[in-house]
Amino acid sequence: MSGIDVALGIIFDCDGVLVDSERQSLASWPPVLARHGVLAGIEQIEPFIGKSDQSVLDHFRRVANVPLGDELLEERQAEYFRMARGNLRAFPGLVAVLAQLRAQGVPVAVASSGRPQKIQFNLEQSRLTEFFDVVVSSVEVERGKPAPDLFLLAARRLGLAPEQCAVVEDSIFGLQAARSAKMRALGYTSSFPAAVLRDAGAHDVFDDYGALLPLLRMGGSDAAHPGRE
Repeated sequence: MSGIDVALGIIFDCDGVLVDSERQSLASWPPVLARHGVLAGIEQIEPFIGKSDQSVLDHFRRVANVPLGDELLEERQAEYFRMARGNLRAFPGLVAVLAQLRAQGVPVAVASSGRPQKIQFNLEQSRLTEFFDVVVSSVEVERGKPAPDLFLLAARRLGLAPEQCAVVEDSIFGLQAARSAKMRALGYTSSFPAAVLRDAGAHDVFDDYGALLPLLRMGGSDAAHPGRE
């Protein structure tokens, strides 16, 4: 196993962790909201990085003076597909990491706040589908991030206990969810600086996928107690 813990499963978020898609994900909200009479810039969507589309819609339902139906979620997803199709890539170095994990038999999963169709679209567009047999969406759990439900479901589907899993996240809410699930939390700096991710609870932080396997091999600061507060 080249020093990687045989009992360790790795759960990846999708947007901003596997796929360089956060920009399109954020940018697809304002035009849809505008068509429904709500003016909002990307800066008003950014605080929801890591949360579900439903959370964004619920927020604007509270603050807007116009009715916003659930059909807006489908409209926003279609807008995202239009913006992102042909423009999505896996992050540099990720495919090599996933290939090595697969070769070594390390269980991996995707657990994302995105809706199932969006997750599948992202994986297909970035040519990552083959690496993941376990894919979990926030629509399958009662509570989204920062609650631990999504990651706990992913661990169950991997056949692992929570403390046997590490989570790779780019968002504050995702790292909080990983810590709440008693999993090792690894922060990837695609969306927030390292200091912000550490403040959110990351046990370790990396900015290049070339550093991920060495982090797993050496265990990091909390490896012996991945759920330790």
